[in-house]
Amino acid sequence: MKPLSFEDVKTFLAPLVIEEDGVDGTFLTEDIRAFVQTYRQDHTYRLWHSLDLLLKHSPANRPLRILELGSTPYFFSALLLFHFNYEVIGSNVQAKIWPGKSKIIEKTIVRLRHPPTEQIKSFPVYIFNFELDEFPFDDSEFDVVLCMEVIEHLIYSPTHMLAEAHRVLKPGGTLLLSTPNSVNLHKTFQLIRNRSIDFHYSAYGVYGRHNREFTKQELTTLLQDCDYVVNHLQLENVYFRFAAWPPNVLLYKLLLSLSYLPLPYLANKRDYIFLIATSTGTGNVTYSETLYQFPRIHHGATANKHPQAGKSLGLNIAPR
Repeated sequence: MKPLSFEDVKTFLAPLVIEEDGVDGTFLTEDIRAFVQTYRQDHTYRLWHSLDLLLKHSPANRPLRILELGSTPYFFSALLLFHFNYEVIGSNVQAKIWPGKSKIIEKTIVRLRHPPTEQIKSFPVYIFNFELDEFPFDDSEFDVVLCMEVIEHLIYSPTHMLAEAHRVLKPGGTLLLSTPNSVNLHKTFQLIRNRSIDFHYSAYGVYGRHNREFTKQELTTLLQDCDYVVNHLQLENVYFRFAAWPPNVLLYKLLLSLSYLPLPYLANKRDYIFLIATSTGTGNVTYSETLYQFPRIHHGATANKHPQAGKSLGLNIAPR
């Protein structure tokens, strides 16, 4: 498949319209819509880079069935649906949700429109809690699971999410994960300026903000504890492309240039982590003491037993 250039992605995403959103449509106020457009502009490079990694590390020349965790605001979904022969299944956590398992796992449809080509694409989106619910899918159902800009929003058990992703992946399936690096230079820059590195409280519930970011070693540990093999791990600078980040550009660029020096410590200070992993083994789950304060309690509460999902789980999946 022919890869898209950065300019291709930028040009394609600019006019994209969310025609119908059965997930967060009622919460899309004007200020949120404006934020989404700023988000698109800031994250276009990250989206392009993620797409490039996916094309390089997933099976070529055949249709793929892809589960996208955290699909909103559907920019990456659109790239896959409009440009490639992929079947995309979306998923989101309901806006303004508070901790707890979902009483009902809902299914809705999101419709995207691209005015320049007059094309419309629709795809199903499931609404459930990634770190507490069993995923509403059968074992070995997907070729690829996307977990981009999701894990940092979790508050309780990223291990549960990764274990469930492993369960629904086909043997040898691909996980693409991206997330901010918790020890990046942007945070160093903020601390130098005596600024907090924590995120604002969000009116969109506990998952509306970054709750826990990770280092590359922590992510590697999490994935190994869930029977993944990490095939590719890359740290990349992306914040310099953000329109309003950071305020003192000159000092930030100076710090940023340090991360390109051939020193492992400085290379580990880059902005973002991009990771490709393969599901292996039986999906055994370990709750590491390096990440969980009471791993035995955690494991007893959320350990994944790998049952068959969907109807065989007795899940109540309701249409919206």
